[in-house]
This record gives sequence, structure tokens and C-alpha cells, in this order.
Amino acid sequence: MKFKKLLLGTALTAGTVFAVGTTSANADEIHTIQTDDTLAKISKQYVGDKSLIDSIVEANDIKDKNMIYVGEELTIPTDGNSEQEQAPVQQAQSAAEEADNSGDSSVQINAHLQQIAQRESGGDIHATNPTSGASGKFQFLQTTWDSVAPAEYQGSPAANAPEHVQDAAAQKLYDTAGPSQWVTA
Repeated sequence: MKFKKLLLGTALTAGTVFAVGTTSANADEIHTIQTDDTLAKISKQYVGDKSLIDSIVEANDIKDKNMIYVGEELTIPTDGNSEQEQAPVQQAQSAAEEADNSGDSSVQINAHLQQIAQRESGGDIHATNPTSGASGKFQFLQTTWDSVAPAEYQGSPAANAPEHVQDAAAQKLYDTAGPSQWVTA
């Protein structure tokens, strides 16, 4: 336990050094979960793909990989990769997200809806369930989506709509019908 505290304290102190782009011999990094984080996004941030998800789950003893919480600190096993090596991956990812405009929702959804989105799709606005056809960040069934989506998005899967449209539709459904619309609520 003392070793973990020492390691965490050392990692947090070293975080200042990481922020200015220097390298470190430390094999693990600490990541504080932000509002729109998923394990997939975190893995992509550190290595450019989803290959770290299982390692993150194991390193942090996560019971359900679809349940992570804002403010929680995760140990990211990075095998000593430096920020300088990761910077091109992070820059490319940031550019792709900016071009897509789907990663920035201007709609504020309540904390319960944020949890629902994490459980339903891991926060992935393009997620589609091949069995039920449910799609989008909140896994809307088509009939439900058509009842809350703006007219220009009705008839098309929720996964095709920008994040702010999905968030607004989910908040509308939540406000009118409550959380019972989602099995995971």
C-alpha cells in the first residue's frame, strides 16, 4: 500500500514534467478520467488504437469496463513510451476529432445520462448494435429516435447524427419519460 502511494505521488509529481513534453523512464502513467472519456478513447490517446483497453482494465482492477467515472485516476501501462513518441498520435487524433465535430457536444446532459451513455456505448456516438439495430451514444431504437430527434435526423439511425443532436434527444427523452427508457439505467 505504501508503495502504491509512493508510486502515485511520484507519478503525480512527474506529471508536471510530462506536461512540458519531456520523456520519462516510468513505464506507467496516471490518467484522470474526464467527462467524455471512454477506455477506447484513453487507449487511443496513449497508443493510437484500442489495444490498451484490456491492459488498463487489468492494471486498475476494473470490474466492468463500461463503467468508469469522472475524476477517477487510472494507471495507464505505456511500456515507457514517451510523450514525444505519442505526440503525433495525439495530434492526429485531435485533428480527426475536430474535423468530425462529433466529439464536442454543446448540449449539457445530466450526470445520470452521462452514466447511461457510458454503459450503453462507452460514449461512442457511432456505436450500432447489429442485433437490435439500436444506435448512437445512447443506443436509441429507431422508433424511439424518430420520436425525439429533430425532423432532419428522423428516419436515419441515431449513429449518423452529431453528438450534440444525440445528447439533446436523450435529454428530451429523459425529461419526458425518465430513465426507464434505458435498460442500464
